[in-house]
Amino acid sequence: MNPLNSRISQDSYHWISKAIDSLDPETDYETIWRLTSSYQLSDFANNLIYTLTFPNFVIPLHGAEVVWRSDGGKVVHKAADRVEKTEHYNMAWWYYGPSDQRCRDAVERINQLHAGLARQYPGRFSHNEDYVYTLTFSAVLMHRLRIRLGLSGFTEKQQIAAHHFWRDMGPLFKVEGKGTVKDYPGDFDGCIAFCEAYENTPREYNEKARYIGLSIFNLFAYRYFPPGLRWFGMAFPRALSLPTTLSAFRIEPANPLLAAIIIFIVRTVFLVTEILLPDPKIPFFERLGTLPEIEAQKRKEEVRALDKSYEQFIMSQLSGPGCPFSAKMQ
Repeated sequence: MNPLNSRISQDSYHWISKAIDSLDPETDYETIWRLTSSYQLSDFANNLIYTLTFPNFVIPLHGAEVVWRSDGGKVVHKAADRVEKTEHYNMAWWYYGPSDQRCRDAVERINQLHAGLARQYPGRFSHNEDYVYTLTFSAVLMHRLRIRLGLSGFTEKQQIAAHHFWRDMGPLFKVEGKGTVKDYPGDFDGCIAFCEAYENTPREYNEKARYIGLSIFNLFAYRYFPPGLRWFGMAFPRALSLPTTLSAFRIEPANPLLAAIIIFIVRTVFLVTEILLPDPKIPFFERLGTLPEIEAQKRKEEVRALDKSYEQFIMSQLSGPGCPFSAKMQ
């Protein structure tokens, strides 16, 4: 599938917003979502999105059990590889869209992974509301983050497109023992309402979820900040994560002054990217897919090296259920 239709011109400096304005969200929602989500990405942005997204999905015990397992699972032992693969799937979905067979194949691989885990952890993938939350959260994530940063949220066209895109993604996922996902909200506001209701549902404290969250937060800090500034890197998710998520993990929010500084920094990056820099013409997903073989292999080796060093680091920092490492941090 051509990533853009023939009506879209990339000739102008800020061609993406013009393209979105020219499209009909009722019929062109896949293209609008692709334009909204696929062009301004980077490894840093992907890791930050992952850090602000995935922890929300493991707050229920049945979700955390499958991820943490008995020893920390991949969030400890193959943390960077997990980010890489998760974001590869996400970018494939965003880029191709649910009508494209390549997106459908990528979702089916997730279904097969879930089916394999369900044989080890029966019943954990049978909660329809978890799937609806994942879909609705994905639809509203960047809208809510932009508002958190003091920026404008999605335009009306982007809201309609986001809702329709993830509505069409829902039937591709398989709920254990129940078929496909049901009860997706009827509009974008309904997606926000569903997320807020799910996030504010009282739940018992889940120690495994806390350690998953800490492992993911620490990976972001470890990967992008030098040792003397990792406290600052850890403050990013503590400043930008949902208050309900931090509360569920029993993680203190960032100091208000520090949080304000981080919000200012991230907001400035958004503004510089959107106002001062030209819109990219090639999506990040496409750039990664066309890397020369030697660069692609180097990227894989860097991820493996990061996994080894981070595993040693996080095992020296955390104590988790079933894990033999000593507790030294919040």
